[in-house]
Amino acid sequence: MPEYPGDDIVLLLLKNGGAGDAFELIFKKYYRLMWTKAYLGTGDPSEADDLVQSVLCSIWEKQLYRNINGNLRTYLLMSVRNQVNDYHKIKSRRQKRIEKYAETVDQSCFEDSRQGGVVPNEHFQQQLHALLSEFPTQRQRAFNLVYMEHKKYNEVADNMGISVNSLKTHLKLAVKTLRSKLDLPFSE
Repeated sequence: MPEYPGDDIVLLLLKNGGAGDAFELIFKKYYRLMWTKAYLGTGDPSEADDLVQSVLCSIWEKQLYRNINGNLRTYLLMSVRNQVNDYHKIKSRRQKRIEKYAETVDQSCFEDSRQGGVVPNEHFQQQLHALLSEFPTQRQRAFNLVYMEHKKYNEVADNMGISVNSLKTHLKLAVKTLRSKLDLPFSE
């Protein structure tokens, strides 16, 4: 394992204009440890990469290194922990919005007053089918596997041979298109 200067020297470099060299040292010395903490918190390697990158970018862009007075290792790991906590909050909010949206769609699109019961609204079903058929193949497959077959993101991404982030992009674009083009009697 290569020898790295102590954290006090790295902090001194950061604060005295050698930020580029200092960040290279931080990356080489702490990236693996930060990534492991992020991975243990998320269970997703690509999310762990994103979170560590976010921590390092924030420290660089906002010059947060000027506020580090204690142990650099502790500061970096606390920053990763905070990013993991934020990740879970955002993920929870996103899941609640999806559930609320699905519940609203279920209630508004499956009613038929003629029979006094609940059956699929024919107009909605035709419109949904037509819009889904216009999607690119990957997006259509992603939407069907996640929303129609209720499969997990990791499982679908592996099945499709794409990253979880690519899958999320496909789903985001699909939902955005459906929201804008479907005739739904509600707004969020």
